[in-house]
Order: sequence, then structure tokens, then C-alpha cells
Amino acid sequence: MFRKMKKITLILITVFGFVFNIQAQQENFDSLQNNTLPSGWSAIYTNNFIGIGNYYTACSGSQYLYANIHTNEVTEITTNRNVYALPVVPTIIFKLKIMDKNTGAPFVGDFGTIEVWYSSHYSITNWVKALTINSSNFTPQNNCQSMSYYTLPTGYITSLDPFAVKFKFIHNSGDWEAIIDDYKIDLTFVASTHDLDLANLSVYPNPVSNLLNINYKGNIANLKVFDLNGRFVKSIYTTNSNNLIDVSDLNSGTYLLRIETESNRVSTVKFVKN
Repeated sequence: MFRKMKKITLILITVFGFVFNIQAQQENFDSLQNNTLPSGWSAIYTNNFIGIGNYYTACSGSQYLYANIHTNEVTEITTNRNVYALPVVPTIIFKLKIMDKNTGAPFVGDFGTIEVWYSSHYSITNWVKALTINSSNFTPQNNCQSMSYYTLPTGYITSLDPFAVKFKFIHNSGDWEAIIDDYKIDLTFVASTHDLDLANLSVYPNPVSNLLNINYKGNIANLKVFDLNGRFVKSIYTTNSNNLIDVSDLNSGTYLLRIETESNRVSTVKFVKN
């Protein structure tokens, strides 16, 4: 019975090694109060106003995030910093339109620049420019236009690195409002480069109702459970090769179990909670 269970578990782990996509974060701003930002977001501005509005037509729903840019000052919006359970390639996705504050119509002319930056480091000063939006590559319209960017086309963010996005608004002329809506981050999960020896790893039963067994040939240092949105759920620290983690308090669904050994080898496996 144990051999059969172990074989099934390893098949699940192997399948998980392939790349797959999941939506990790989404914000349409409809549940927020006016002049506020989503939890964990921040802004830098002086006279240029940033908030949640409903004066213009939202891309979807009733509200949107906007920045009113009318003077040459530093104006930035920074999202919260997310930590993911395993290596990922994030895609920044949002909808944008730029309206003339004086006429209420799409802005005509050289409005300036909107830069989109991302950071995958704990240092808040370490940013990489992802997109530059200006009048040479963006023509404002009444309808929202979809924007997206794969942040790391030749690599990925290593597991447990924080990830944040920053919008920077640079004035050139006029009095305009940048409207941002339907912001989200899509993740492409990739296999870890420091995988455990899967032939000597067993995670069972799967699906599980109460106790999940994790056995390995070497000592395990810690076990962390995340949901499919990358949110941390629970963890245990251990120095054993044979371990149990109680998942009876989890809601039914699919979870990610990150396994790290004392020799710093890491794998993440998927399990189902009944």
C-alpha cells in the first residue's frame, strides 16, 4: 500500500514541475472609498492628486485609480509587495486611458510619460523599468486600452522574493488624468533549480483530510503551505526526515507545499485538501 501511495505522489510532483499560469493578484478598485488606495499601496506626490474616482467611465465596474498630472513634480503609485512560494515569471497587466482634465475628452498632444517599474528585491530602491508610455506609442481614446508586460523574459523571480510594481507619472504639458483600472499580476510558475531528489521524497495521502505525511531521505528544515494565490497559510520548522503537518483546519481546495531541507535544497509540490 505504501509503495503504491508513494508512486502516485511522485507522479503529482513531476506534473507540477511543468510551467503553468495562475492569476495571483487583481484589483478593480470598486470596493474602495474615494481618495484612498488599496491596502499596502502607497503614493508620492505634491500638488498632483492621486485617488479613487468615478467622474469618468471606469474600464469596468464603477471606480478606477487615477492620477491628476498638471505640474512637473514626482508623482508615483507603488503597489503592495507580494511574496510567492516558488519561482515565477510575473506579467503586469492593467488598462489605461488618459483624459484631458479641462475638456473631459481624451488628451491630445504630448502629455508626458508614464513609466512602469517593478522590483523583485527586498530593497525598495532596487527598481527595473518595464514600460515607457508616451505620445509616441500611446494615443489616448475614450475606451480603455490594455497594457501588459512580462517582467523577466529571460529569467524568473526566485521563490520568496517580494514583488512590487510602481507607476511613475512625468508631466510635459496640459492638465490630464491617467486612469488605471483592472490591474492584475498573472504568474507563470517554473520549476525550481534546486529540486529535491524526487525518487526519495513522498508526500501522502493526496488528497488529504487531516495529516499530511512528508518523508525524505535527508532532514527537512521547514515546511510552508501557500494557497494558489501565493498567500502564506501555515508552516512548521523541523529537523526530521519524516514529518507530519496538520491541514485539518484548511478549507477544501488545492495548496502548495514548499519543502526545504537542511542542505538548502527546495521543491514545491501541490496537494489537495478534502
